[in-house]
Amino acid sequence: MAGMKIKYTKTERARQKKILKVSQRMLPLFEAMEKSLMVTINGIAEQIEKIEEAIERNNKKAKPWLAVFSDNWVDVSQLISVNKIVTRPVDVAGVRVQQYEKVDFNVATIENDMPLWVDDAIELMQEQLQLKAEIKCLEEQIELLEEELLDVRARVKLFENRRIPNAQMAIRKIGQKLQDDERLMIATAKVVKTKNE
Repeated sequence: MAGMKIKYTKTERARQKKILKVSQRMLPLFEAMEKSLMVTINGIAEQIEKIEEAIERNNKKAKPWLAVFSDNWVDVSQLISVNKIVTRPVDVAGVRVQQYEKVDFNVATIENDMPLWVDDAIELMQEQLQLKAEIKCLEEQIELLEEELLDVRARVKLFENRRIPNAQMAIRKIGQKLQDDERLMIATAKVVKTKNE
């Protein structure tokens, strides 16, 4: 309120009452948005944890035959590559984000002289790459949702700490000034009436 000029008129008081009414109506909406965003972010974080657990399970499953990857003549990374990660735009808690759909792979044809474990290794790599791509999409969602959460929290604080208190103070000050002016007019009128008598 410091530095804010107030016009001590009934029109200004009506304007401040309107600001107060709108602010008090908007505050619960922003608070609900804030809670919704927090719940959504926590839900996505739990999804990421579950996917990371699945990645770890796959790593443990692959440990027994990882030693065969050391064969110099077979480079599995040359047999599979990511063409693109397919996503689609969706609204999550009012924020437009990209949702993971699938990964489009380029898989080279496997020659007959390749060891039998190469098929399993490619399958496992595909699964791991899909899981990692899904985590990446979820992390990007969290990033966007956290940006929106910061904006919403700033609005909540604006309404709680500035707009509502400022409007209440202005209404009170204008009301006091108008009452003082009215009392002064009545007192002046009485003095004039007394002088006339």
